[in-house]
Amino acid sequence: MKPTIAILGAGPAGLGLAARLLARADLAASVLIVERNPEVGGLAGSFEHSGLYLDHGSHRLHPATAPEILADLRALLGAELEQRLRNGRIRMLERYVAFPFNPLNLARTIPPWFTLGVLRDAVTRRRRRDAGAGATFADVLLAGLGPTICSHFYFPYAQKLWGLPPEQIAAVQARRRVAAGTPGKLARKALGAIPGLRPPRTGYYYYPRQGFGQLSRALAADVERRGGRILLSCPLAGLRCEKGRVSALVLGGVQRGGSAAAPESVPVDFVFSTVPISVLARSLRPPPPAQVAEAADGLHHQGMILVYLILECARFTPYDAHYFPGAEAIFSRVSEPKNYSLNPEPAGLTGLCAEIPCAPAGALWQATDEELGARVLADLARVDLSVRCPVRAAFTRRLPHVYPVYDRDYEARLRVLETYLGGIDGLVTLGRQGLFVHDNTHHTMEMAYRAADCLGPGLAWDAAAWRAQRERFATHVVED
Repeated sequence: MKPTIAILGAGPAGLGLAARLLARADLAASVLIVERNPEVGGLAGSFEHSGLYLDHGSHRLHPATAPEILADLRALLGAELEQRLRNGRIRMLERYVAFPFNPLNLARTIPPWFTLGVLRDAVTRRRRRDAGAGATFADVLLAGLGPTICSHFYFPYAQKLWGLPPEQIAAVQARRRVAAGTPGKLARKALGAIPGLRPPRTGYYYYPRQGFGQLSRALAADVERRGGRILLSCPLAGLRCEKGRVSALVLGGVQRGGSAAAPESVPVDFVFSTVPISVLARSLRPPPPAQVAEAADGLHHQGMILVYLILECARFTPYDAHYFPGAEAIFSRVSEPKNYSLNPEPAGLTGLCAEIPCAPAGALWQATDEELGARVLADLARVDLSVRCPVRAAFTRRLPHVYPVYDRDYEARLRVLETYLGGIDGLVTLGRQGLFVHDNTHHTMEMAYRAADCLGPGLAWDAAAWRAQRERFATHVVED
């Protein structure tokens, strides 16, 4: 009987890993994917409503995707994977600025006092003390960029996305989340928007014609074609370990004949987990020591409510996404999925997705769909995007684990979790949720490919090679 490799989570990382493992002729093992949701894709999933393909927020496949991964996705999707030019806007200083930044647009749009402030901050950068040991997100960005752009853009956006003042956010957040952390990098990013000066592989993206979730659906079909199994609507009730090694999954809620089945134990020989690392730790049987459980409870995610508006018009705006760093609107970003694709259907109908970051246990999380829809419509009017066409439908989806919160104590807690989980043979965490990172889809898929490379034919794990890959993953900077 062949050994069983289990993969927890059917997002792009889990699906990409499964496909990669199943493609190996030297690996004689069964591959099982377990997903608690009724569809594949996770945070990168999408669904259909009123003939529209709607994503779980704004997603795109960046041109920085590794060539081998991009080649595999093109082979699966063919002409359905389209190349599109970026066309977004950021609301700053009560006006809209093109994003990616364009120096000509900036010169026409941004008030002179702001431009002079940014230039002054760039000139005086050498006088500012570099952020040292014990520095925070605020310290790093103030040292690199100065107060003007920090106070009017980065700091309010950080407060909105992560629910913490910038002074309470760890410095690593600035280094991994802000690509243009110095005036020179900011200038190069803006100049790169000018034709002829644009660096290779920038200014565009790839997007599946039937929503971003089509990527995961194509990967899932490939997994099943290669003989892998995918269990949907199947929450993990427990991960059993014996003598320091994984031994079985306890699965609960498997749908059979319309009703939930009793939990069942499925023997496994190796487990890759892409679920939130804190959720994984709490699923261990027997339970982990108290200090590990406390560390898991101390890691927090900012959740997100996605408010969808189905509008009776062909297009709401020509832009793919609008970004809102300030407090004038409840949402941080509003995307129009129809503008990400070349697909014109359905005629006379479009959809908006407003992203509202919030704590999963907070007051906003308890608000009704009607209340949230009305608030989004009111705030759209406040930021000069009034909806003047009929609204056919308004509804929400709520995601509890979206943005890892890097408070000043998170690294110590994460280290406790990773050390304990790393001591369990046959268990590896990866992906955005598994490593508690903010990475893009192409980053998480690269993690999956490299994890597959580290597993030997006899399920022997090359810990040294994976450690080297983890060090490289730590240099990832999120692409906006």
